[in-house]
Amino acid sequence: MKISVEEVNRLLAFTPVERTGHRPVAGTPSQAQSVISEGQQAAQVEISPAAYEVQQVKKLIDELPDIREERVRELKAQIESGTYHVSGEDIADLIIRRALADNTTL
Repeated sequence: MKISVEEVNRLLAFTPVERTGHRPVAGTPSQAQSVISEGQQAAQVEISPAAYEVQQVKKLIDELPDIREERVRELKAQIESGTYHVSGEDIADLIIRRALADNTTL
């Protein structure tokens, strides 16, 4: 499955803040985490908000199924009944969007 830049931007806009009104407490990007070894000073690690959001989007994408079985069944039924119609304009739009997405690096 290919995901266009437009789709990634749409997912990035849907952050935990918008869903719940606040960021999760554990592992928030603004929270510095310390790692302490014997005889060493604590190392500080901060995750930027952008990196945190990319991490969350990746988790959401990983949870998505590769094939949407219900959608496949719906489309198959429409094709078999002759009620599935797609305009040439829609096909051209998707071809152009996909070509642009393939030539764009994140």
